[in-house]
Amino acid sequence: EYGLQFRGRFPDPGPWKLPRSFTARLSEPLGISELPVQRVRNSKRRPYTFNIMVVGESGLGKTTFMNTLFNAPLTEDRGAKTLSASKTVAIDPTTYELTEDGVTLQLTVVDTPGFGDQLNRETNFEPIIDYIDAQYERYLQAESSQEMRRNIRDSRVHALLYFITPTGDNRLKDIDIEFLQRLCTKVNVIPVIAKADTLTPEESSAFKKAIIRDLEKYDIRVYPTAHAEDRENIVDLERYMPFAVIGSDDLIEVGGKKVRGRSYRWGTVEVENDKHSDFVHLRELLIRSNLQDLIETTQSVHYAQYRSTQIREKTGRPDSFLACDEFYESRIENAKRGLAEDMQRKEDEMRQMFVAKVREKEANLREREEGLAGKRQQMMEELEKMRRNLESEENNYNEMVK
Repeated sequence: EYGLQFRGRFPDPGPWKLPRSFTARLSEPLGISELPVQRVRNSKRRPYTFNIMVVGESGLGKTTFMNTLFNAPLTEDRGAKTLSASKTVAIDPTTYELTEDGVTLQLTVVDTPGFGDQLNRETNFEPIIDYIDAQYERYLQAESSQEMRRNIRDSRVHALLYFITPTGDNRLKDIDIEFLQRLCTKVNVIPVIAKADTLTPEESSAFKKAIIRDLEKYDIRVYPTAHAEDRENIVDLERYMPFAVIGSDDLIEVGGKKVRGRSYRWGTVEVENDKHSDFVHLRELLIRSNLQDLIETTQSVHYAQYRSTQIREKTGRPDSFLACDEFYESRIENAKRGLAEDMQRKEDEMRQMFVAKVREKEANLREREEGLAGKRQQMMEELEKMRRNLESEENNYNEMVK
């Protein structure tokens, strides 16, 4: 119908395609350049949602660190706990609304008090895994409902900060390895070394190298190394992984300025001094450069994997259908990348062919030039021979005349 309506001028674009477009020149400004401004203005009307989970043993300063990270008293310290008081791991999500320059962020901090506090730690992982899966399931049900699809509240965990005890043993503990192995495929895991001020710079560097070695050994995929798409912004940040951080709710005076830090008998430690802590680099990753990427990675990687698994189990749809549903965009991107590589390869071949032809032409011209030079030399020799003969005959004639 499309082809018949336009008398065959525009062929049927077919599925997943768009009709051919033509370039038109504007006679005067239309205002199209304001579209990005409109998008930014509309995006500010809706609050952004970011959910972050903090996991680690008690006493590592998770509460203080979160307060320091967002420059707000988000959580209060619940005090010290005994092993008998923490029989199970609790899940405690709390939502805060932060506003800056007209942009609203609905921040949900999911605390996990009781993790690692029991003598038997085999059941520490289930409540956390169950909570993450429950949020995925809630989002999947909302997507399946026409009433809720328009305004889905995103409660999925976008980032998980795992606090590592600064033991200085040059290896991860067994509970750390098992937890990271089980959670790295479900959520964006960011390992953090807590209480970095208890380690010397040499100990901190050695501990980081040992952690990275264990992550590679046990195939633990952490963010941003394993998932981030925007590689340009994380190259510098990856040098500091895993981040060794400190937190403080107190302001101390250093050089006549009030800064967040801690005072000791041997000196002071500043939270935002990159020589004392990696806090500024972790904040750069979480908020200023990769917050949106964390949300998109949760959607495109972790939630997509959960969704495909649930659909396969519940409906029994063939893998080919799921692949079409989940990875169509990736196939398109791969096709674009393949076309770009082919174009680059053809361009290189054409460039090499052009260079070869230029060199061949230069060789021919050089050969012709050498041939002409040889002929010129031969003609000059013949002329010189003729001049000598003429001079000899002239001398003979002069002698005969005398």
